[in-house]
Amino acid sequence: MTESDAQHRLAEASRLVSAELHKSGTPDYDIRAHERALEAERKAREAVEAEKKA
Repeated sequence: MTESDAQHRLAEASRLVSAELHKSGTPDYDIRAHERALEAERKAREAVEAEKKA
């Protein structure tokens, strides 16, 4: 069984959120980048859920 495109996007978005979170408290941390990553993860999760319903 292969990973669907939506699941792949969710995994990538989750990794990005984690990477941004680990920057917290450092000069490299950008709250806007973290918020964008969270929003991308939310949208990817919704796409996976919609795919499961279909």
